[in-house]
Amino acid sequence: MGEVSQESTPGPAFPGIIGRTLADSRPHWPAPTRAAPGSPNVVVILMDDMGYSDLGCFGGDIDTPRIDALAANGVRFTGYTTVPMCTPARAALLTGKNPHSVGCGWLSQSDPGYPGYRGEISPDAPTIAELLRARGYATLAVGKWHNTYDRNNLPGGDTSSWPIQRGFDQFYGFMGPETSYFQPDNMMEGNHPANVVRYPEGYFAPDDYTGRAVEWLAHHFTSSPDKPFFLYLAFQTPHGPLHAKPADLARYRGRFDAGWDAMRRGRYDRQRAAGLIEPNAGFAPRNPGVPEWAALGADERALYARYMEVYAALLDNADQNVGRLVDFLRDAGQMGNTLILLTSDNGANAVAGPRGVMNLIGRRVGAADDMALDLRLLAEDRVGAEDTYICYPTGWTQLSNTPYRYFKRLPMAGGIRVPLVAHWPARIVDTGALRRQWVHVTDILPTVMEFAGASLPAEFKGRPTRALDGKSFARILEDGEAPARRDRQYYELQGNRAYISGNWKIISLQAPDKAIDLDNWMLFDLARDPTEIDDLAKAHPDTVRRLVEEFDAEAGMNFVYPIDTRDERRNPHVPPHEVERMLAPRDFYRIGQAIPSLVVSPLVCDRAYVLKAWFEWTPGDEGIIFALGDRFCGLVLYVDAGALHCIYQWWHAPTVLKPVALAAGRQAFELRYRATGKRQGCADVVLNGEPRLTGAGLSPTMLRVPTCGMSIGMSRRLSVSERYAHRGDFRYGGHIERVRIEPGALAPGSSLEPSEEVMQARMRAPA
Repeated sequence: MGEVSQESTPGPAFPGIIGRTLADSRPHWPAPTRAAPGSPNVVVILMDDMGYSDLGCFGGDIDTPRIDALAANGVRFTGYTTVPMCTPARAALLTGKNPHSVGCGWLSQSDPGYPGYRGEISPDAPTIAELLRARGYATLAVGKWHNTYDRNNLPGGDTSSWPIQRGFDQFYGFMGPETSYFQPDNMMEGNHPANVVRYPEGYFAPDDYTGRAVEWLAHHFTSSPDKPFFLYLAFQTPHGPLHAKPADLARYRGRFDAGWDAMRRGRYDRQRAAGLIEPNAGFAPRNPGVPEWAALGADERALYARYMEVYAALLDNADQNVGRLVDFLRDAGQMGNTLILLTSDNGANAVAGPRGVMNLIGRRVGAADDMALDLRLLAEDRVGAEDTYICYPTGWTQLSNTPYRYFKRLPMAGGIRVPLVAHWPARIVDTGALRRQWVHVTDILPTVMEFAGASLPAEFKGRPTRALDGKSFARILEDGEAPARRDRQYYELQGNRAYISGNWKIISLQAPDKAIDLDNWMLFDLARDPTEIDDLAKAHPDTVRRLVEEFDAEAGMNFVYPIDTRDERRNPHVPPHEVERMLAPRDFYRIGQAIPSLVVSPLVCDRAYVLKAWFEWTPGDEGIIFALGDRFCGLVLYVDAGALHCIYQWWHAPTVLKPVALAAGRQAFELRYRATGKRQGCADVVLNGEPRLTGAGLSPTMLRVPTCGMSIGMSRRLSVSERYAHRGDFRYGGHIERVRIEPGALAPGSSLEPSEEVMQARMRAPA
């Protein structure tokens, strides 16, 4: 009877034959995409803020036997560099491109309006997951993402930069820069918020990430044993807050009592003996501001040693989880052809300064440190618990980065020299060897692609792609005598710039929020001075001039300009068209997830606002009406024993308002807050139209609501107040109609006042 005409059939042409009956037809099945035979599994384990010397296999004194075993049966790269901050480093690793060139020159919370700083990876730069999935790989990611612009990390935001949309079949983890290890916030299951009110006793996030990865792989090996996988295991460890499980912490009691000076010398000596640093690497002086350990008081030494014990216990936990993954891969018969790469996104963090901090959230929003309280928490053995938010002192930062100077955020060696361990039984034969060739973070993608038999397509998702900046080190991985593939690289972060060309390196360091000095370059001869101790700029002005010209050329091609030294953590740059949306009054409901901090912070931080709540009460109803923030900084309204309780929480210094007795029926609560300037504020409380409290001092004003945001009708994660913490989620027993926040004016002279640049942009923006 012949073929059926397909001329008017919608959809793609069918290569087979469609007749009126099966006898007249010929079927066709499109060929599935399959990875090339022998393609390796790939695991990238990315640590967060881990220094060059922290691992035992790089000279450290923290117990990391499982990672050390990978190094002993693989190779270590001693000349590996990254970029000195989280978001840019992850973008460079995932794309093989310099971070500014793909829009990630700074952190994801800001978009100052320039192409190098959009806060998320540009769509014309396919990620390693997208490229490997196109080659027939399964792609999995767990842990920290931090490559989505904050305003898109909200319900209704543009999800095109979320992990699932950037090539991962599955994702489980958190989207932002940091979170609690005990009660993590902003956790995602694929494209959906993880529906967890409170994590159980004994929960620890890195254990959860690893467990999820192992579970996925078990399902994968059962369902698709012939399909290789790519696993991106992005631990938040050891990024602050430093938290530790009690059993892990117990093993490190007293281990750091000798102090950072003696222990840094010990790490340095071990590194020299093992050939982990250059033979002529000098022992750098203490970084500026780092005190001599012996000059500290006994209380300070005891507290600071405990900070480092928590850091060590946290890294020990990550090592245990690496062991869990390796054991499973070995038991599943997958280790032989699995390439494991383990590294860190940048060097160790110096955010806490010379004295460290017990509550980093408090310091960020202007609360004073309290040494007496810190020592009480030390005596009570609460350092590293879920109600602390620790970062260690910069003396320990320098220990972590031994032998290199400075730290994360700066392109000195301490910010960019980190470990790289590679393990691959099928291809690495000189196990335990060192690779001294210079390898950069952008080189990881092209290396993996070469081993997978893949290449960068000329076009991806309808957009032309740009050439990779990274260079494959596949040959170096297998052959220690292979020549290095690179001899130059630029660096820039928040105005701090560097450029390496051959053995020369120029560096320009800038103070945040200060006028930039474009001409304050230092010069180091890395062949003679790899630890960057002796500045030769005055002796070689022509070399400085030449390298500055080369840096300018690279910076221009990679969208580094304009240089921006503003500190955006407290007051992120927001496009003018978003400001009005952020400040519109909002209604919040009991149904659904917690309201993100990004939504509520602009409504209440250092400004006047009216917060209203409507709910029903009958005798016996108890629980949370709303909980804004957490123990470190928050505001909570709850019912207990027939009275309404309101607490303005500042860690261990809460302001508790006088309880208000309730009468049965519908309740209309109002808190009318006035921000009077210099971080001072007061509030009136009105219940059912009747003033109940006038001029209550609620200071200091908030500058940022912690990442847990606001919950209606229950207590999520870490409770705002200790007074009801023992009652779990403390769900309200009655009906809550809604909660409303109506923002008013910023406080006079507020530090959150938009910058002059933003104000000018608003005036220029089209109506």
